[in-house]
Amino acid sequence: MRIDLLNSLVGDVAHRFGLSMDQARQLAGVLIALIFDEKRGGFAGFVHLFESKGLGSLVQSWIGTGPNQPISAPQVERAFGAPLIGAIAGKLDAPVPTTAGAIGALLPGLINELTEGGKAPAGIPETLRYWVASVADWLGDLGRFGWGALAAGAAAVGGAVAGGVRAVGHAADTTVDAAAGVARKTGRGLAAFLPWLILLLALLAALAWFKGCQRQREAAADASVSTSAPLGAEPAATAPVAQSNARFSFENAEGKARIGGQVASEAEKTKLLDAIKATFGAGNVEGDLVVDAGTAPAGWLDRLIALLPDLKARGVKLGFDGDKIDIDTSALPEAERFALSQKLRSGFGGFEISGLWDQAMAALSSLKAGFSADDLVKALNLSAIYFDTGSASITRDSYETLRKAAEAIKAAPAGTRIEVGGHTDATGDAAANLQLSLERANAVTAKLVELGVPGEQLVGKGYGQDKPIADNASEEGKARNRRMEFTVLR
Repeated sequence: MRIDLLNSLVGDVAHRFGLSMDQARQLAGVLIALIFDEKRGGFAGFVHLFESKGLGSLVQSWIGTGPNQPISAPQVERAFGAPLIGAIAGKLDAPVPTTAGAIGALLPGLINELTEGGKAPAGIPETLRYWVASVADWLGDLGRFGWGALAAGAAAVGGAVAGGVRAVGHAADTTVDAAAGVARKTGRGLAAFLPWLILLLALLAALAWFKGCQRQREAAADASVSTSAPLGAEPAATAPVAQSNARFSFENAEGKARIGGQVASEAEKTKLLDAIKATFGAGNVEGDLVVDAGTAPAGWLDRLIALLPDLKARGVKLGFDGDKIDIDTSALPEAERFALSQKLRSGFGGFEISGLWDQAMAALSSLKAGFSADDLVKALNLSAIYFDTGSASITRDSYETLRKAAEAIKAAPAGTRIEVGGHTDATGDAAANLQLSLERANAVTAKLVELGVPGEQLVGKGYGQDKPIADNASEEGKARNRRMEFTVLR
C-alpha cells in the first residue's frame, strides 16, 4: 500500500471531522489491527463480519477498483458494535458520532488500497506496521470487546515493535558489556553505579533512535506527495475541488441526542442545532457539527428538522451522507419500526435509504433455511416497490427492498422460476398502462439480475389495469392497484 495515499486519506478525514492528524493516524492504526485480527480469521474474517451484519455489498465494493459505496455511522456501529466504537472514541477523546463517522470515511479507502487489483492481503503490510505500533498501548484495553488482535496488545503489531525492541536490546547488550568492563577497572564507589547509568542512557538513546526512524518514514512518505516546480515554470492549473457530502449522525441514547456531522455553513449548523435543542432540550444534546465551506449544502436539512419529533423513541439511530440515509430501528417494537420507516420513506423521496423495516423486510428476514418457492413469493408480495410517476424508473428508496429480495431468490430451491408481474391503476389510457406495467416489470427483473439473480429464473410480464385488487374510485385503492406481483412459474 502506498503510504502517500494513506497519509492523504488520513489528512482528509482529520480535516472533515475536526480531528488532529495524530488522532486520525491513531484511528487508522486501530482499524488496521481490526482488519487483520487473526482470531477472527484475518482479512477474510473481517469481510465475513460485514457480510454477517448485512453489509456485504458495501465491503465488496471496496475491494479492488471500486467504486466504493459509503458506510454511514450507524452502519459502522452495526458492524463493530457500539461498545467498541465508544471505547475507541474514549481513547481518541472524541465524540462517538465523530469517531463512527471518521471510521466510515477511512474504511472504504483503506480497504480499497489494501486490496489493489482485487487481491486479499495475507497480513499487515510492512509499511503499515508502525501505524499499529503507535497505538500498541491501547490495544490491550480495547481487546475486552472480543477482538483477538486487540486482546493480544502489542503482540498483534508484528515486526514493527519487535524490530524496535531487537534494536534496543542489541544496544543494551553492547552497553552492558562495555559497562561491565568499566566496572572491573574502576572498582568500588561511584564507579559501581556507572554501568547502570550508562545502560539507562543507552536505552534512552536507542528508543529515541527507533522513534526517529518512524518519524523519518512518515516524513519521507509525506514528502513523496509533493514535488518542486522548476524556477520560472508556469504554475499548474488548479483542478476544480469536488464538494464533500453534508453528513449527519444521530443516536437517541436514553433520551439524549448524540450527534455529529459536517455542514457547509454556520447558518445550517445553527438552524439544525437549534431545532435539535428545541426537540430534546438543550441539556440533552451531546456532540457538535463541523462547518466546512467545501461541503455541499444539506439538501435534507428541512426534512430532517420536520422528522425530529419522530426520533424521540429511545434507541433510534440515523445517518445522512449526501443523498444516502441509513436508519437503525432495531431497538423499537416492530409496529413502531414499520411506522418510522414509512415516515422516512415518505419524507425523503429520491434518497437511497438503508435500514428500512417494513412487512416485506420482516418476512424476507424470517425465511427459514429450506423455505419453499411459495414461502418466497408470499414474502415478496409484501414488498412496496416504487417508481417515478408515469415512468419505469425505480425510486432509490426501493433499492434495499430489491437487494433483500435478490438475496432470498438466490437462496430459493433449485429450479425455482418467478414471474414478476406489473400492474397499474385505471388512470389514463389502457394501452399505455399495459406498456408501462411491462416496462416496470422488466425494470424490476433487470435490477434483480444486476443484484445477482440468474436471468433464467425471472420473467417480466405486464398486466396493465386489467387485474385490480381494490376500487380505483379512491386514491387508496389506486395505490394498492399500482403494484408488483410475484408468482411461481410451475
